[in-house]
Amino acid sequence: MANVLMVDDRPENLLALEAILEPLAQTLVYAHSGEDALRQLLRHDIAVILLDVQMPDLDGFETAQLIKQRERTRHVPIIFVTAISKDEEQVYRGYSAGAVDYVFKPFNPEVLRSKVSVFIELHEKNEQLREQAEQLKEQELAELRRESEERYRFLAEAQPDQIWTALPKGELDYVNQRALDYFATSFPELVEAGWTQVVHPEDLGRMLDRWQIALATGESYENELRFRRASDGAYRWHLTRAIAMTDKNGAVVKWFGSNIDIHDQKRAEEAQRFLVEAGAVLAASLNYHSTLAAVARLAVPRIADWARVDVVEDGALRTLAVEHVDPKKIELAFELARRYPERPEAEQGPPLVLRTGKSELATEIGEERLAELAQDDFHLGLVRELGLQSYMCVPLVAHGEMLGVISLVSAESGRRYGPDDLALAEELARRVGTAVENAQLYREVEERAQAARVLETVGDGVFIVDTNGVVRLWNRGAESISGISRDDIVGHRFDELLPGWERVSTGAETMPFERDGRERWVSISGVEFDEGVVYAFQDITEERALEQIRQDLVATVSHELRTPLAAIYGSAMTLNRDDLELGEDLTTRLLSVIVDESTRLTGIVNDLLLASQLDAGRLDVHIESCDARALTESVAEAARTHLPDGIRVALDPMDDGVPPVAADEAQLRQVLDNLLENAIKYSPAGGDVRLGVEAADGTVRFSVADAGLGIPASERDRIFEKFYRLDPDMTGGIGGTGLGLYIARELVRRVGGRIWVEPNDSEGSIFYVEIPATGDNRMTHMGQKAAARR
Repeated sequence: MANVLMVDDRPENLLALEAILEPLAQTLVYAHSGEDALRQLLRHDIAVILLDVQMPDLDGFETAQLIKQRERTRHVPIIFVTAISKDEEQVYRGYSAGAVDYVFKPFNPEVLRSKVSVFIELHEKNEQLREQAEQLKEQELAELRRESEERYRFLAEAQPDQIWTALPKGELDYVNQRALDYFATSFPELVEAGWTQVVHPEDLGRMLDRWQIALATGESYENELRFRRASDGAYRWHLTRAIAMTDKNGAVVKWFGSNIDIHDQKRAEEAQRFLVEAGAVLAASLNYHSTLAAVARLAVPRIADWARVDVVEDGALRTLAVEHVDPKKIELAFELARRYPERPEAEQGPPLVLRTGKSELATEIGEERLAELAQDDFHLGLVRELGLQSYMCVPLVAHGEMLGVISLVSAESGRRYGPDDLALAEELARRVGTAVENAQLYREVEERAQAARVLETVGDGVFIVDTNGVVRLWNRGAESISGISRDDIVGHRFDELLPGWERVSTGAETMPFERDGRERWVSISGVEFDEGVVYAFQDITEERALEQIRQDLVATVSHELRTPLAAIYGSAMTLNRDDLELGEDLTTRLLSVIVDESTRLTGIVNDLLLASQLDAGRLDVHIESCDARALTESVAEAARTHLPDGIRVALDPMDDGVPPVAADEAQLRQVLDNLLENAIKYSPAGGDVRLGVEAADGTVRFSVADAGLGIPASERDRIFEKFYRLDPDMTGGIGGTGLGLYIARELVRRVGGRIWVEPNDSEGSIFYVEIPATGDNRMTHMGQKAAARR
């Protein structure tokens, strides 16, 4: 039945049209406006339209124009029905709008029904033609699909891979002969069971999960699976892919898939990854025993179900590691080895490989081979429990020596080892041997490097002279002591740069040599070895100097102590004689000698104790404000009470503006006393000794000048050293411990001052002491330092 659309804004007109067209027995569709007509055209397939011209809003002409603009309705015939617009201009407009007829009211119902009937018949004819065309198209497409499927199956049968197709829900509906041969099954059996019966159990869950996702989403399917080959029962890796063919609506029509054997490629990739990981394990430690055990753990289950490493110790094999995924089986293997140890003369296994140095491969371990391995029935039963299927054993070699044997065994996995697997095992053994060699070389290099680092850090000089007398090593200590750089001596003959040193034997000797124009002393010894002699030497110049100072100190102190003790002893013995009658004057003089020499002896002891306190940093310093002028006058006044004949102590004119100083008054007094005593002692011919004090840029400068022996320019820096004396042999009769100026320098330093000596015109010397004035910043700083020392 065709649909007839009637459009009029007046219901009675629609009712009249309904009565006229009802005999046609077609479906009548009503529209009460132009807009309503357009909506009905969206819902129904219309054969003809009866359209009123005069309608509110959207009239008939405008409605017709909109209908003709749409691709779906542009060919639907339109008959205008009107009772008003009868002039030619309106009729022309109607035909221009796309009408096929223009009917005026009142009209003959039979005529109108006849016209509508013609257009309905035309519509039905067009529909029949369209259906016939679609049927022809479907037949052509079906033929094309059949031909395409035949070509696809022809191509599929010609492919070396397994080709298959599946229905939209995933059921197999075609597999090529290659797949049937591989699985040794028939087409109905494989189609009914699918892949679940031939895939590896470990891969089954992953296969089903990904296939269900592909079926649900229509996305491409890809997976790597192990399929069991019927010829030998071995599982081989395949790359499985499938893409969906969809119709124009996107619905899946069929799946086209393939299974590509990638087992060899997969094994090669896994072998390479295994070797890379094994290399990382081998490089992780220098202890190759622990490294070999780690490699055995890495091999299981990657390339073996069992892995065993044996190492050579005392000429025999000792099992270092046994690995299996099941710890209970490892216990069984150890129990088996304990009960039935391998015989060194065995004709198979690790003993044979150790003796021959050649690899051993057993592709399949059958019952006959097991019987050969077993020593008795119980042993055979234990071996059978291990489930051994295939086996290979390779030697471990480093530096041309046998280190041990690696054994790899297949059991539960059903893997069958072949030449490629043996090549992998041999490559692993080669890398293990290389790692052992590298570890040994690294250990040797590290030991040498460590020895070299030690030689560079020790303070002693160390050098090596080869059998030709050429220096091959010269450490930093040797450079520092000798002043000879490494570049200047390494590669040169020893006797050319250090003449006389070549005579040093293996014992220690003390030898002088000259450096920077000064004599230095070294203690040197040598030790012979295969490539030459190793020498070690120390700079003992300072030790010799200290030893000389010690000897001089002992001699000086002994002399200085002996002199007052002799005077005290002599005076006391004289006073103690009963055979002499001493006058009062003589007795007084002898007692005075005892007192004076005791005082002198006390001074020597005090200087020694004070020097010791200064060295240890245990001397307390009490910094306070001191009157510099009054202190100078007091020191001069005290010195005048016991001056030798011919010596005069005078004060230089002093300004009234001399500021007070920041110092420990008692220690500053001792400094000035020491300087004054030193000036008097080194003025044997008499003369004036002058004291002065003046302000000097934030400090107060004290001076002590004499016209005595003077101090050579080369000795001015050394006179403040401990125990140093200008006349150590006392050829001029001037004694002393050599501590006075040292004590003076250290006391001055502790209050932030400085002390130095200059020549006094043409004769004698002037000692200067500068002490910070009270209020100077250095006073606070030095007070903090002194407090820290306390």
